[in-house]
Amino acid sequence: MRIIPVLTLILAVATARVTKTESPKEVLAQINKDSFGNSVLSVLQLQLATGGPVGEIQILLNNIASQLNGDQKKADKVHESDTVAFEKIIADLEQEIAYHQTQIVALSNLRDQTTDALGEAEVEVRVVTQDIANNEKSFADESATRQSQHETWVRKDAEHVDQMDAIDEASKIVQHLQAGVAFAQLKSRFEKVQAKLMESKHALFKPLINALTQLASKVDNKSIIKILELLAQIRQQLVASRASLLATEERQAANWEVQSSHLQEEHKRLVERKAFLENSIVQFKVTIQEAVEDLEDQTLFLEDAEDSLAIQQRWAAEQEAQYEAQTFEREQQLEVVERLQEVLTQKMSAASEFLQIREEVF
Repeated sequence: MRIIPVLTLILAVATARVTKTESPKEVLAQINKDSFGNSVLSVLQLQLATGGPVGEIQILLNNIASQLNGDQKKADKVHESDTVAFEKIIADLEQEIAYHQTQIVALSNLRDQTTDALGEAEVEVRVVTQDIANNEKSFADESATRQSQHETWVRKDAEHVDQMDAIDEASKIVQHLQAGVAFAQLKSRFEKVQAKLMESKHALFKPLINALTQLASKVDNKSIIKILELLAQIRQQLVASRASLLATEERQAANWEVQSSHLQEEHKRLVERKAFLENSIVQFKVTIQEAVEDLEDQTLFLEDAEDSLAIQQRWAAEQEAQYEAQTFEREQQLEVVERLQEVLTQKMSAASEFLQIREEVF
C-alpha cells in the first residue's frame, strides 16, 4: 500500500535539480522544501520509525528507475517513428509545393506568351484583311483595265476590217474602171466607198480620198494605176497595223492571264491566312482562359499545401518540444532517484539524522 503513493510522490518531485557537490542533507533539504518531497520524506521517516526494512525503499526506487528508462526507450522509439513520418509528410508537401510553384510559373508564362501571340495575331489579321481588300481592288482595277484594252482592240480590229473592206471595194471599182466600165455605172458604189473612207478620218486615207475625188472627175489609165498602187500600199499597212494590234492584244491577254492568276493565288493565300489567324485567335483566347483558371486552381492548391506544411511543421515542432521536455523531465526524475538511492545506501546515517530533526528544523 505504501509503494504506490511513494512512487507518485517521487515522480512529482523530479524537477528538483541537484548537483554532485551537494551533501546528503542538502539534497534532502531541497526535496523537503517541495510539498510532494516533504510527503516522500514523511513516508521514509515513518518507514524508519516503524522499523520497516530499508530494502523496500531501495526496491521501490529501482522499480522507478527501471520504469523511467523503459518509458524513455518507448518515447525514443515513438519519437524516431514520428520523425520519419514527419519528414516523409513534410518532404511530400514540399514536393507538392514545388510542383504547384512550377505549374504556376509555367501557366503564367503560357498566359503571358499566349496573350502576346493573341495581340500579334489580332494585329496581323487586321493587316491581312486590308491586304485582301487591296488585292480585290487591284483585281477589279486590273480586270477593268484589261476589259477596256480588249474592247479597244475589238473596236479597232472592227475598224480595220471595215477599212480593209472599203479598200477592197475601192480596188474592185478602180479595176472595173480600168477594164472600161463607165463611171456612171459604178458611181453609186464609188460614192459609198468614198463616204466610208472619209468617215474614218484616218490620215492614211487622205491621199487616197484626194486621188479618188480627182478620178471621179477624170478617169485616165495613169490615175487608175496610181490609185491601185496606193490602195495596195494602204491595204498592206492596214494588214500590218491589224497584225500589230492583234499581237498587242495577245500579249496583253497573256500578261493578264499571268497577273490574274497571281492575284487569285495571292487572294487565296490571304484568305487562308486570315482564316488561320481567326482560328488561332479563338484558340489563343481559349488557352488564355484555361491558363487563368488553372492558375487560380494551382494558386489555391499551393496555398493549401503551404498551410498544410505550416501545420505539420508546427505540430512536428510541438511534438519535438514535448519529447525533449519529457526526456528532460525523465532525466531529472532519474537524477532524483539516483540521489535518493545514493543517500539511502551510502549515507543512511545522515538521512536518519536529517529525518529525526526535520520536523524541528523545518
